[in-house]
Amino acid sequence: MAFLHALGGVFGLMLMGFVGFMLAARNWFGAETRIMLPRLITQIALPPFLMYTIMHSFHRNDLLMLARGALLPLGSVVLTFVLAVILAKVARIKRQHFGLFCASVSNSNTIFVGIPVNLALFGESSVPYVLLYYAASTVFFWTVGQYSITCDITDDKCRIPLRTRLLQVFSPPFMGFLTGIALTMLGVELPEFLQNVARSLGNLTTPLAMIFIGITIHDMGLRSIRISKDMSLLILGRMVLGPLVMCGFLHFFPVPALMGKVFIIQASLPVMAQAAILSAHYHTDPEFGAQAVCLSTLLSMITIPLYMVIF
Repeated sequence: MAFLHALGGVFGLMLMGFVGFMLAARNWFGAETRIMLPRLITQIALPPFLMYTIMHSFHRNDLLMLARGALLPLGSVVLTFVLAVILAKVARIKRQHFGLFCASVSNSNTIFVGIPVNLALFGESSVPYVLLYYAASTVFFWTVGQYSITCDITDDKCRIPLRTRLLQVFSPPFMGFLTGIALTMLGVELPEFLQNVARSLGNLTTPLAMIFIGITIHDMGLRSIRISKDMSLLILGRMVLGPLVMCGFLHFFPVPALMGKVFIIQASLPVMAQAAILSAHYHTDPEFGAQAVCLSTLLSMITIPLYMVIF
């Protein structure tokens, strides 16, 4: 029973992607929809989702107490990113998805897959540690991760100046995250109707992201999906390098057993869907991103039971 429950989040993501695939096959979406969906997700759905999640997952004292604990997952994500950059240079990863490769290797799907999996494995006591890893990963992804993806832009007409890229660190999703932290630290509680609006808009994030990935996979064609060298290295980096780096950190910086187990699981989860969405938003290599999310999510059906056996 716990096995099936742990895989529920993974199956749910795949089903939502399948919905997008089938609707695209029925010609429900035009060119404008394919442009609009990434914007809708990054600028409308994600900011209130991040704000609402922070405000309803942490209290002020929790943020202060857990701030030190966030250094461990943050350090792990940073080191994984550095190793991914080195690996990408050595393996000569293609320029068009170099930054996407590094961001995908270092950041996992910490919420949409992470919460149901950790709940099944370790129970409700694991949720604070799940959110702790999520907070550290979110800060890194919407700063360094987003910046690295924008560096993949090769079209001179679409190239973004350095100053603009630095300003884009404070993107709508990251501002939503910072707003949630600020309101929590100040002890401000929004009116209930605003919270309901934020929650409703935020709930659009996962289904829209997976539907868009399903559309992208349909546009590519299933026959075009190939396990290239770049994709193989990305999958290995996400599923193997990430948890190994976290295990190394835990060896030198011991933490409570449950926290360590949750951190390892979080570090081994599939590529986060937002990486593919940003690649589509900046018109770099959305096909590579969609394949990474799809293949790593499928592979997690094997790796999650493996970690369940280990623990």
